[in-house]
Amino acid sequence: MASSQPRYVTEARPAELTFSVCTLVASDAKYARMLASFERCGFTAANTEFLALDNRGDNRFDGYNALRRIFAELRGAYILFTHDDIELIDDGATELLAVLQALDARDPRWAVAGNAGHRSAAPRTLLRHLSDPHGDDRDCATGPVQVQGLDENFLVLRRDNMVFPSMDLDGFHLFATDLCLQALLAGGRAYVIPFFLRHHSGGSASPALDAAIARMGRKYAGLRAPDRVRTPAATVYVGARGAILRHRDRSVESVTRRVKRVTDRLLGP
Repeated sequence: MASSQPRYVTEARPAELTFSVCTLVASDAKYARMLASFERCGFTAANTEFLALDNRGDNRFDGYNALRRIFAELRGAYILFTHDDIELIDDGATELLAVLQALDARDPRWAVAGNAGHRSAAPRTLLRHLSDPHGDDRDCATGPVQVQGLDENFLVLRRDNMVFPSMDLDGFHLFATDLCLQALLAGGRAYVIPFFLRHHSGGSASPALDAAIARMGRKYAGLRAPDRVRTPAATVYVGARGAILRHRDRSVESVTRRVKRVTDRLLGP
């Protein structure tokens, strides 16, 4: 008899807490302000765990590798991934849970949410639901709005629809947009949600941002699916060129079968 005793899994292990708050921490003072605001707004030991990704003095984690490195430790149903310079000022745990549960019911395939992002439909594409040096905006007061990309200061991910940033990108720019694109590839969606907070930084352009834009553009340009994907069990045809290849393949297969039948008759048993 085998000595190994497997554990049979019949259902997903339930989350132990409502929220896991994961923060890239470079400043003790900023993080202390953030923690105090979360505690004031109802994020307690009964519903939340706080994980500080320690970048004090040295960037051990960046926006792309942090979630993958700590996911196994997280116990929350909703994972908040934040900068250390945010501060809760109005909304708290009760409001966030209500927003997320309503979004669960409205769109079971949502995967990532935040407080600022762009949708593709004109006339206005930028949606902001936060206070920062650029001003105070509540563009999503009536409810979540689906978007293409999000800002990095505050993100929410669903444990049961978890997506991770790319393994072949790094740094602190555009990882939220990368998450949105990864969610899209996996069949999920991204939203700006009505959860109001203050972000004490307004962000700025930099050579590092320009480089991140170029790297992301190259990566996703290279992800165009092949027109024809062969597997041991089937052939999958993709898009209009795939349809042309499918027609050609079937024509070749038909001719091959006819030639074989004729050859078998001529050669006999």
